[in-house]
Amino acid sequence: MWIFRRKNGYKFIILIVLIFNMSYITKVSASNDPINIDKDTMKAEVERIYNIRSACLVSGDFSALKDEFDTSQKYGRYTLEHEIKRVKYLRDWTKQRGIQLKNIESTVRIKNIKTSGNVVKISLEESYKFDYAYEDDKDDVLNSFGVGIRHSASLTKKNDKWVIYNDWYTDCFEDALQAYTVDMKEISDLPKVTLPRERILSTSTSHKKNYDREKAVAYADKYCGAAWGSTNNFKYNPKYMDFNGSGGDCTNYISQVLGDKEAGGLRQDGSWYCHMHKYQRGSGSRAWTNADGLKNYLVYSGKGKVIKAGTFKELTTPSSDSSEAPISKLNLGDLICYEKGIGNIDHFAVVTGFDSHGYPLINSHTTDRYHVPWDLGWGDKKIRFFLIRING
Repeated sequence: MWIFRRKNGYKFIILIVLIFNMSYITKVSASNDPINIDKDTMKAEVERIYNIRSACLVSGDFSALKDEFDTSQKYGRYTLEHEIKRVKYLRDWTKQRGIQLKNIESTVRIKNIKTSGNVVKISLEESYKFDYAYEDDKDDVLNSFGVGIRHSASLTKKNDKWVIYNDWYTDCFEDALQAYTVDMKEISDLPKVTLPRERILSTSTSHKKNYDREKAVAYADKYCGAAWGSTNNFKYNPKYMDFNGSGGDCTNYISQVLGDKEAGGLRQDGSWYCHMHKYQRGSGSRAWTNADGLKNYLVYSGKGKVIKAGTFKELTTPSSDSSEAPISKLNLGDLICYEKGIGNIDHFAVVTGFDSHGYPLINSHTTDRYHVPWDLGWGDKKIRFFLIRING
């Protein structure tokens, strides 16, 4: 601060400094005012934003998204770009499959909430419900499936309105989004799939003797986690370890579907097993919890047989000696494993139903899925699928 000897000037400068200091203190105080983090209010705000996003997924028009994100900083811009990619992908996927989305509804369960400056940080679970019909169905039969996603999201206020500051989650569409560049380049069209409307399922006693398909599906539905459709209050089976956050829980879940006494009941052995502990959750062998390990175990033990491995197009196109596409040979309780690059089995899912066109529907963990179309979220160029029949 410059100090002048002139009496009037000296007093004038001191006054200016005091006014400046008071203004600064007022601004700091205002910026540190406590943010209203009432849990019910924040739940309503998150659901409002997520359902605007869901409406964009249905319509294929993402213009309404731009006002729901804090694009003044990079995390908000990145999150918005990701959501736009999701809209474009789902618009393409439904067009390629001859599907029309009717409604998507999102509900959230807040697990933890805290503030950091002018940002509210929230850990939450989201349950999606998707409703769709086929464009060529005269009766407009409605099909529904559910997805459960765990978010670590942050909200901030802009012009007295809550907007997304950032949103980190394991996306059910993530792998398919790799086909989109930053400028949202369209992916190439894929052929529509025609499958038999009616399914003839094998329920012979020889299959029930060692592997009960109906119980396997019932277990898969009960413990499908955060997805809409769960019948266990959105919880996994508490008997078992939960590997979310440490490699993923998809294979552990599939092993439960196959081998739990409440489920398929396949006999465990020295390679494929889960030890139950008195005071902690059960932990499994490598074949029980690792995707490559389970796939190899099923094939070499004879408990499973690979019907066909290939790309989406290869599995949905009838072969020269058959009128059926390989995907049509799957039954309830059979498995699909997903290969990202040669030899890298990345994910497992179990067949739990068929929609009104006979399209196989699957359940899985990590990104929790309930009766989801088997290929939704998986790109075709670098992904191969293994269709595995469980022999029992």
